[in-house]
Amino acid sequence: MESSAPISQHSVFIGAQSYMNDSGIVRDRVFIGRYCSIGRRVSIAAGAHYMTGVSTNPALEQGPAEAFYSADEMEALEFSAASRRDAPTILQADVWVGDGAIVMPGVVVGAGAVIGANSVVTKDVAPYSIVAGCPARHIRFRFPESVRERLLQSQWWDLSLETLKAFQSGNVLSFLDEVEALNTSETHFADCPTLAIGP
Repeated sequence: MESSAPISQHSVFIGAQSYMNDSGIVRDRVFIGRYCSIGRRVSIAAGAHYMTGVSTNPALEQGPAEAFYSADEMEALEFSAASRRDAPTILQADVWVGDGAIVMPGVVVGAGAVIGANSVVTKDVAPYSIVAGCPARHIRFRFPESVRERLLQSQWWDLSLETLKAFQSGNVLSFLDEVEALNTSETHFADCPTLAIGP
């Protein structure tokens, strides 16, 4: 990690082999899976303010709309009770985030996804999807659906680095054949961390 992260708050998890280049920030309630590659000047769980009170300034904002409005008032003002601001931000395994990208709070980026440089990600990203733009939009998938399904089912990122380095990682089909030939009950880590991000 060459960028800032609130590690002392115990609200950030960074998986094995993942890295983040300089001049970026990882904010509160973030889970980054294994083998993620995060570029320069990236903001993950970028700061968000409540917009349903009089002011968005932290000196006056008081919390989520549902704490202050009745159901009728919420409907009249067209406020949604569901706020991503307080949900964890999750980058699953093998996500590549290009330089200057911003991932908003509460977004889930699926395994193997690619986020283009300078993109602003405001919605969940499907596994192995390539997204780019402001706001980020789906461009294409990295692989056909059948290959994506095999990759997700393999959960290759749970294998040891030593095991993975012995495989043909330059050819996704050969790699999957090798992973699928393994006895997965013996080669997967027994104690992989589970996602549990508390307040």
